[in-house]
Amino acid sequence: MPVRRIRALMVGAFVAISMAGCEYSGPDEPPVPSSPQPATPSAASFEENVDEVARLLQASPADPGMPSEAEPAGRLSLDLAPGDYLVTGACAGVYGAKLTVVKADGVPEASSFECTSTLDRFVRHDGGPLTISAVPPTGRPAATGVKVQANPDRRLSELKDLSDWAAQQLQPPVPGELRGTGSGNTTTTAGVSAPPGEYELHFVCAGLPVAELSVATWKGAEVLAPVQIPCSGSVFKAPVVLPTEGADLTMGPGGLDSRFAYRLVPTGQP
Repeated sequence: MPVRRIRALMVGAFVAISMAGCEYSGPDEPPVPSSPQPATPSAASFEENVDEVARLLQASPADPGMPSEAEPAGRLSLDLAPGDYLVTGACAGVYGAKLTVVKADGVPEASSFECTSTLDRFVRHDGGPLTISAVPPTGRPAATGVKVQANPDRRLSELKDLSDWAAQQLQPPVPGELRGTGSGNTTTTAGVSAPPGEYELHFVCAGLPVAELSVATWKGAEVLAPVQIPCSGSVFKAPVVLPTEGADLTMGPGGLDSRFAYRLVPTGQP
């Protein structure tokens, strides 16, 4: 009996030692996905990139403003009559390019864009010289092109008219002001991302005999009860206190030629 007991103890100790040396080996954890890499432009030839630019611009490779062997970056220098124009830039064989418009005043207006689509820029031109260029960050085989046409979208001209009118009505600009515009056939609500604080509200309307204006916070608290404002060209002013971030301005009733301009001018903290 003693011998059997010793053997049992030895076997039990061996099992315990064997189990202590075992480790669980479950399935491997899935690898952490790496950040997606930007797509590399296809290694197309310069001629192929010129054809792609022509396709994007719906133009012929021989048209003015298109890239060429001598000048792979599209460029146009024109003398245009006053009017509204649509300037378009396109590129191929590179990630993106920069479209620059220079009017008679010589001040460049530049916008960067990607080559996955064209970039359209509305330009209100006072007449005279206009220079347009699209420049890629690298040389050939990258190619860029530009074109200009009379503005085909009436809404763009209307938005520019509204912006110019608002700028004339609410003068002079005030540091820290938050401004906007509105128009439409029905009552319109415009949101202003304004931090909590004390403001003076400036409002002007046109195209209606009278407009109704009210202001509430983004949380729905009324900060200016509905008020009737004559659309006579005079600027309506009222103090507004925002206890929380954001303001909704409700303007109406709207009409075919109605337009509204407003701004919040900071005056202090609540």
